[in-house]
Amino acid sequence: MKIFIDCTHTAKHTYKNTGIHRVVRELTSELLKISSNRTDIEIVAVMFDGSFIQRVTNLNQQQDDSIKVNKYLVITKINIKVKSILFRLKNKLIKLLHLSNLIDWFDLNSEKKKKVLPEFEGSIVQPGDIYVIADANWDLPKTYYRFLQRLKMNKVTIVVICYDLIPIKFPEFSSKGFTEVFTKFYSDYSTLFDKVLCISQKSAEDYKKAKSQGILDNNNTQIIQTFRLGCNYYKDNLLLGEINNNFDVKLQKLLNKKYILVVGSLVPHKNIKTIILAFDLLINSSYDDVFLVFAGNKGWDSETDNLIESNKMYGKLIQILGSVTDAQLDFLYQNCYCLVQASFYEGFGLPVVEALQHCKPVIASNGGSLPEVGGDFCRYFSPTQPTELYEALKELLDSEIFYNNLVERIKNEYVPFSWQESAEEFLSCLYN
Repeated sequence: MKIFIDCTHTAKHTYKNTGIHRVVRELTSELLKISSNRTDIEIVAVMFDGSFIQRVTNLNQQQDDSIKVNKYLVITKINIKVKSILFRLKNKLIKLLHLSNLIDWFDLNSEKKKKVLPEFEGSIVQPGDIYVIADANWDLPKTYYRFLQRLKMNKVTIVVICYDLIPIKFPEFSSKGFTEVFTKFYSDYSTLFDKVLCISQKSAEDYKKAKSQGILDNNNTQIIQTFRLGCNYYKDNLLLGEINNNFDVKLQKLLNKKYILVVGSLVPHKNIKTIILAFDLLINSSYDDVFLVFAGNKGWDSETDNLIESNKMYGKLIQILGSVTDAQLDFLYQNCYCLVQASFYEGFGLPVVEALQHCKPVIASNGGSLPEVGGDFCRYFSPTQPTELYEALKELLDSEIFYNNLVERIKNEYVPFSWQESAEEFLSCLYN
């Protein structure tokens, strides 16, 4: 039996290193390792090429010599953006000319296409095979839907990994365009899903609730299960001693500093405003030797960017590092004072388990799945109360004994969950 892992978005955008891209890379890598030692299954990483699938041989993130985005990366992003715009224009033209219905009619009424799938590298996709939508494929063309329909007609099991339903649950945290695309994907495609694998109990609850509310298809009987994500994201061959030589000067300066780390793209649901307000309270309370470091892409939301960049401490005690590689992120975790995850809502919260794996104190909001993921190893606060975050940070900073005891407790009691274990749990869900 073949299990196809759809990695389309990650394979096409190897320079990206957001949460979903990292999950796709780590999970797929471990699944391929497991598959190499088994004869009953074959794991195949694939991407959708517009009509069918092709094998993916490399999902590794392109490593840069520094955190600074080089001009080639900028050109790559621009080219991708231009292609995306042209593709959307082509789709709009087809729609305006009323060609899409005609294409659908030919595609779905061709008996040959209904009953026979094209060959995949010399072999036929068989009934009983499993196709897993593991990536952020929300903006793929309509041909992707028709492709999945044909898989389903041929008795291939369709599985989707649901990371969260934030754009549906909290549309105010996303742009109108993205909310529409995301909602349309889940409302349309949910008719095809045989199984939904969620990354937390909270995400599973959200999915079931969206079905009961009629936002997602409620006629399709689906199996909804959960599996945990791993935390040992970095590769064995990423040796920090070698990589440090190429680090940006900004990062090198942090080596002997006490800094609060925030990991993730600077998007509205990450609740950056509360972090900034709490940090201002720290600075005003004479904690002027503490840095605030953001490791994640900016440019997603200009309001959030302006909020940080307009602060009087920006460029001094407040730093934005932008996108970082796994090795650089590992360095940041190892040397940070603590991690803050202030999100209004999370489907999982990878930085929480990654920081705990590095035995670092975590101050997290009680939004979404964060208490589920962090358990009683984190200090929690209400995401709408900056003073609560300030008090939690002050508690750490005011007592070295309290801080060290917390670190020791994490070292002695926290049990990390590896990506190998995550992959095994994932496979177990597929079989049950």
